[in-house]
Amino acid sequence: MFGKIHEIYSSISGEGISQGIPTVFVRFAGCSLRCGKTETKSLWCDTPYALGPNQGETKTLPAILDEIKALDKDHGFQILLTGGEPLEGENRTLSISIAESIYSFRKEHNQPYPASRVETNGSERITMDPFFIFTMDYKLPGSGMENRMDLENFQILEKRHNSLDEIKFVVRDRIDFERSVEVIREQKIQTNILYSPVHGEVDAKELVEWIKIDNPPKSRLSLQIHKVLWGNQKGV
Repeated sequence: MFGKIHEIYSSISGEGISQGIPTVFVRFAGCSLRCGKTETKSLWCDTPYALGPNQGETKTLPAILDEIKALDKDHGFQILLTGGEPLEGENRTLSISIAESIYSFRKEHNQPYPASRVETNGSERITMDPFFIFTMDYKLPGSGMENRMDLENFQILEKRHNSLDEIKFVVRDRIDFERSVEVIREQKIQTNILYSPVHGEVDAKELVEWIKIDNPPKSRLSLQIHKVLWGNQKGV
């Protein structure tokens, strides 16, 4: 078994409810979505360097697990599978195998963070598997990708009832925010909600005011602290 991996590195989790936790990142190559790109506006993806399926190195499962172990000798870091898109195509099978291996070992040895967190774009079907925790995007109108969202994922999140799962809305403008509130109400979402502004298009302080007024349940502002600490760099 093998897949295309763009990079594996250790840092801290930069956003969401796991923000600040020491983390090993496994970044897959390849994603079929192109968020934010229109005739007049540019792509807003944080990791355009990993969007193409060939923008990675072919690695086997044992090699990936060895790299994770080298970065986390005491098995105490959160493991985060990201991309690209870790649930797309062949990436999905490899993601399952990585997470199953880590979960089995850490449960047996009573290690922290047994379930791997997966950052997924909302177009791929998530699972009930206990070895995954999900940070799932819902792409709003400003992304141009809302029609690619798999709405069945909302029912799966409800059935999972995992207190660590989260749904992320990346907001480009007021229209996006109002649509997010509609989605929360339509889908009766009870999962943790993250709001992040598109850099350079929405002032985070303005987004805070919108959140305060509408107060969607279990919602919070999520800024990327890795960019505050190191700027827009890879591998941090």
